[in-house]
Amino acid sequence: MWSLSFRAEPPLVEAVVGGTASLPCNVTLEDDEATLILWYRSDLSNPIYTLDVRNASLSNARRFPSSEMGIRANFDISSQPPTLLLSNVTINDAKDYRCRVDLRRSRTLILHSRLRVIDNQLEWTKHAKDVVTKARKRLPILKKLDLAK
Repeated sequence: MWSLSFRAEPPLVEAVVGGTASLPCNVTLEDDEATLILWYRSDLSNPIYTLDVRNASLSNARRFPSSEMGIRANFDISSQPPTLLLSNVTINDAKDYRCRVDLRRSRTLILHSRLRVIDNQLEWTKHAKDVVTKARKRLPILKKLDLAK
């Protein structure tokens, strides 16, 4: 079977630790329909989420989240484009993802995404360190001005 993969720099998706990430995957073509949708994460060999449409409509498809993702993963077919929703995001989720769409008549589509996870606590700590570093650099100037009097 043929496969068509679009590979440049994958689209960047951002999410905050504890929030929800929305990884897009367009599963519809004008003249064809999906039969199987598989989501992969770059550090795992097996799919993290499977949507089996072979004997059902897209809205009644059978869903199989992996044990690694469990109830944190859900494929939202009502959004445009459809998205894999990852809830309660962790730093470990910051990886590359690919959505493989097997079509009834056409070539398989593979779409890539890169998830960047923002840890607000970590970002705040970095910001605070920058402020302290800048203040320390300015401290000698304050001493020269002798503002303590």
